[in-house]
Amino acid sequence: MISNAITKLLEFVLCDNLVAASSEEVYQFGFKAKHSTGLCAGILKHTINYYIDRSSHVFCASIDFSKAFSRVNYWHLFNKLHDDNFI
Repeated sequence: MISNAITKLLEFVLCDNLVAASSEEVYQFGFKAKHSTGLCAGILKHTINYYIDRSSHVFCASIDFSKAFSRVNYWHLFNKLHDDNFI
């Protein structure tokens, strides 16, 4: 996906901080070296099978954020990150 200039600037500014601050990166599959969303799908399938084999109910939800980024108020986001001393 081709990002606009403001998005690229935001990614550049936040990249180091997000990598350093994130303890959840263990759960990140896409956009991470030697990982893929295919690996994530395999883990999801394994988890679902685990609970089904034990006669448990399985519920799953997903969210499509594909259009969320076109609606972000970047100036508000920058100000919020600045106020929180993140950048």
